[in-house]
Amino acid sequence: MLAEIPIEGQIVADSYVGNTHILVSDAAYAGKSQEDFQHVLDEAAMASLNIIIHNRERKNQEG
Repeated sequence: MLAEIPIEGQIVADSYVGNTHILVSDAAYAGKSQEDFQHVLDEAAMASLNIIIHNRERKNQEG
């Protein structure tokens, strides 16, 4: 079965894994500002820090 899927943005990678054709597009980044990118990085950093804190607290409670 061959599906025709509209792809927005520019194709930045085109490869195959077995019979599967993989196209990677930059559509998620098109029209974004540096501030938008920084906001995503800040959220990822905060989520990572929360995971580290949670794991340390859990480890301390377990003894």
